[in-house]
Amino acid sequence: MLKDLDIPKDFYITSDTWFGRPQILQIANRKFNDVDEMNAALIKNWNKAIGKNDIVFHLGNFAWDPQTARQVLKKLNGQIYFMIGNSDDAFLDVHHEFDNVSVLDDQILEMPQFDSVICHYPLDVWNGKDSGTIHFHGHTVFSHKTDLSKMNRVNVCTDFWNYTPVNYLTIKDFINE
Repeated sequence: MLKDLDIPKDFYITSDTWFGRPQILQIANRKFNDVDEMNAALIKNWNKAIGKNDIVFHLGNFAWDPQTARQVLKKLNGQIYFMIGNSDDAFLDVHHEFDNVSVLDDQILEMPQFDSVICHYPLDVWNGKDSGTIHFHGHTVFSHKTDLSKMNRVNVCTDFWNYTPVNYLTIKDFINE
């Protein structure tokens, strides 16, 4: 599927938004008063960063329940490609209702045009690791923080990026510096 995509020189990436999940406020120590405030902030941040035609990869754990998934997807900008996480049943129940949403078949996806590999889970080994290929992952809110002195593995959980999808070129520039 990805080979058929016409991805421009840039894209955005995020994971573990957990729209509608009250427990995530404590689990991830999110500084919102309640889940409604969190959802509103994440949607606002997303749409401030993402235009209608921008490409976004969401690496899993999107929403807690189908009603929230549906309500949020109606509001989000971008052409969104989802990698299914360990808790994405709610998303899977409703994704077919949206023209701007696609599900990626692969659970580990190589993106050679971006010298990148994406996966919901953090990998210790991936194709190109020793030659500088970047691995983007989600799933780990507290562990596996990005530490480029250890390896080119970037945690894109929304909690680490000001609750906003992060731009690929921003990360690439950061790594190159």
